[in-house]
Amino acid sequence: MKTAPLDHPRIYVVAGEASGDRLASDLVRALKKRNPELRAYGVGGPMMRAAGQEQSFDLARHAVVGLTDVLKNLPKFLKFFRQVKAEIAQRKPDVVILVDYPGFNLRLAKALHRENPPPAVVYYVSPQVWAWKAGRAKTMEKILERLLVIFPFEVDWFSRQAPKLKVKWVGHPLADRWIEQGKARAAEEIPCIALLPGSRPKEIARHWPLLLETAARIAQEQRNVQFVSLATGPEMRQQLEEEWSKHPTSGVSLDIVSGQSLTLLNRCTLAIVASGTATLECAMAGLPMLVIYKTSWFTYLLGRLLVKLPYLSMVNVLAGEKVVPEFLQGAATPERLATATLQILRNPRGTEKMTQRIRQVAAKLGGPGAAERAAEEVEEAIRLRRALVVAAQESVGHGEEGVGAGAERAKG
Repeated sequence: MKTAPLDHPRIYVVAGEASGDRLASDLVRALKKRNPELRAYGVGGPMMRAAGQEQSFDLARHAVVGLTDVLKNLPKFLKFFRQVKAEIAQRKPDVVILVDYPGFNLRLAKALHRENPPPAVVYYVSPQVWAWKAGRAKTMEKILERLLVIFPFEVDWFSRQAPKLKVKWVGHPLADRWIEQGKARAAEEIPCIALLPGSRPKEIARHWPLLLETAARIAQEQRNVQFVSLATGPEMRQQLEEEWSKHPTSGVSLDIVSGQSLTLLNRCTLAIVASGTATLECAMAGLPMLVIYKTSWFTYLLGRLLVKLPYLSMVNVLAGEKVVPEFLQGAATPERLATATLQILRNPRGTEKMTQRIRQVAAKLGGPGAAERAAEEVEEAIRLRRALVVAAQESVGHGEEGVGAGAERAKG
């Protein structure tokens, strides 16, 4: 039976990074397609604004990486935190949707839970508590209405750690954005290497010079090779081009492309990619890759103490083994990366084996429709919240002790 559309639903969405901005914009569009009366408020980035969010400010452009950067910017983020919390109280949305960004969003969810009555909070894209701080799962169980996850193994993990938390696997949004194009490159074609330094300014500052130096070394050893990099927007493209102008990279054929579909990766032979969503984008293309990551030494050493997984790249995490090489921190040098890249280019048999395993990993991300499935869950959360509010009002009308208490009894 078809469910009646909600009457003027209101949501408040918080996304604090470029990747979350993209995911949240897809979700807002899916919700607006299902119900044109929906009003979306909140903070995010340009993609969410374009999707129709009535945005207070662009939180995504202030994204930072690592504990040291967080501490440096703490006063600014405390100001943002107070502003967002106050605006949620003013807007009184049916549901608050928090997208990834756990350092900010989990604290916000805790603060909102202390309100009377607390707003319903839907968390989209789980923090990686299965990698570190597993104890957070119990906290999430108490403060979230439901959790929408993008990796299938997360459902089983949370069922053990937080059995009362409502968890739904909606699939990975990359499956919606990926369209297979063209055929595999012929062996005699000129190799094309994707250089993907990450999207945050700090990541680019650490990784892009390394990738440019690596490209120069590869070009010295193998002349017939091309390089391409993908910029998420004009600001990132400007940062890439400015740094490129500082490096002597004679003989390097490099094309920086912005505003292009991720299917451009189909033209590539392999990628040198910063750990993050881009590794999964490369996996969707069946693209052999070398994974890199550099951060402050304090953040790196702290991470080694806290993170319980043997791998950083989600490709390796999903595979349960080292499918793609990882070059982290001091191991990420131009010499090592160039050597490993040339070994892949000159070993077709080994490359094909890596490609097969990468495609198996990509198959675990699910099929298209993640945003639509997430939108269904949000609508269900709104209906439940409205039912709880009605029950609570009826409890007050019968002389019971308060809206919050009545809603809790209705929920129970």
